[in-house]
Amino acid sequence: MTLNVSDGRTTVPDDLLDELTSWPPGERVGLFRKWHQGAFSLIQLNVVAVLEAQGPLSMSRLAEALDVSVASATGIVDRMEHRGLVARRHEEDDRRVVVVSLAEAGTHVFRDMAAHRREHLGRLLAELTEDELAGFVKGIRAVRAARQRFVNELATDETDPSCGPATGEPHPSARPAKAAEAHP
Repeated sequence: MTLNVSDGRTTVPDDLLDELTSWPPGERVGLFRKWHQGAFSLIQLNVVAVLEAQGPLSMSRLAEALDVSVASATGIVDRMEHRGLVARRHEEDDRRVVVVSLAEAGTHVFRDMAAHRREHLGRLLAELTEDELAGFVKGIRAVRAARQRFVNELATDETDPSCGPATGEPHPSARPAKAAEAHP
């Protein structure tokens, strides 16, 4: 769906992307200040996100995921453990290996943020008319359906032996043999 318009914008999808991704600097700064008032640094939020996604990690694997030294990761984890966000334990098989996992308070970080975001979004939506809300719901449902089709296509590509992993490129085993290899 591409619609040219006279005011210089080229497509409706571009307009939507502009609207969905706009985040004025003043709003960003305000949000970052609120996060810091809650005493979460961006690196701490990153640690929670990594552990939430990957599960417990050794200190060295966590440092690698954060792209920091093990010494830096240890300092970050020390502060987070003091606040009850993460827990450390030694591996049973090799006591030299320290494993970091989310503590109960750490598991609530993003859930609490989502609840806060939902509350604020609810206030914004309360400003819309019934017609605007109905149109918005219809659009969001269409985006979700498109996302699901996209995910299904990726999954099909990954399981299809004639395609490379999610690239659409032919799998090496499905490519024709080179002329030199085909003729003795």
